[in-house]
Amino acid sequence: MGPEQAVPPPPPPAQAHQQGRELTTDDVLHKITKQVEYYFSDINLATTEHLMRFISKDPEGYVPMSVVASFKKIKALVQSSSMLASALRTSSKLVVSEDGNRVKRVQPFTEADLEELQARIVVAENLPDDHCYQNLMKIFSSVGSVKTIRTCYPQTPNGSGPVTNRSAKLDMLFANKLHAFVEYETIEDAEKAIVVLNDERNWRSGLRVRLLNSCMAKGGKGKKGGHETDVHGEEDVSTSDQPNDKHSEETSQPSDAIGEHVHIIG
Repeated sequence: MGPEQAVPPPPPPAQAHQQGRELTTDDVLHKITKQVEYYFSDINLATTEHLMRFISKDPEGYVPMSVVASFKKIKALVQSSSMLASALRTSSKLVVSEDGNRVKRVQPFTEADLEELQARIVVAENLPDDHCYQNLMKIFSSVGSVKTIRTCYPQTPNGSGPVTNRSAKLDMLFANKLHAFVEYETIEDAEKAIVVLNDERNWRSGLRVRLLNSCMAKGGKGKKGGHETDVHGEEDVSTSDQPNDKHSEETSQPSDAIGEHVHIIG
């Protein structure tokens, strides 16, 4: 018999770097799951269009796994489609099809749900200099019960053309402005925020609050931010605990896209 052939070492486990340390395979799978859960969250589906198009077309609300795998942040974390499917099967908020080729929410999200949610979301502009989560929560919860606050930082528009979808409309209206989406528990609370919090005496720099659905209804044509992360609702999500012990999800602020901080009150 000839000399034994050397057996190549097994491939290294999936790893990534975060804040100067290597992540284990379990860390990576957890990060993938949280990222995709954010893509399918109410607040993301209400303020972007990409995934909602697929959800609306499929009778069961599934999205092709290939669509999720195409997102830049997911590409950086997964080594194969089977790895992505395995990670998402650990989620309590998502369901993966038996063949691993599709994924959907456990709790369905219909167009009717979308319209109802957008009626409870206000868009706030001319935010105060101190627009940290705690201060915004203090301001907006003074008129009602707040579920989510999503703060978005300016993006330089890099394209123009007709505005034909939800994401493009939002880009045109807000991409170059610091703004926040605030989700209230009820439509009444959102409408009260419009009446009470709008600073009518200082229209140039005072706090401006509008219902999201009224902004969406305006539509129109004009410049829009064309960055991939906005069209796909692709934000980098990590979890942290707020001082009030309520669960939150906070996105990082990438240098080449709109930075966002999303706080979902559990």
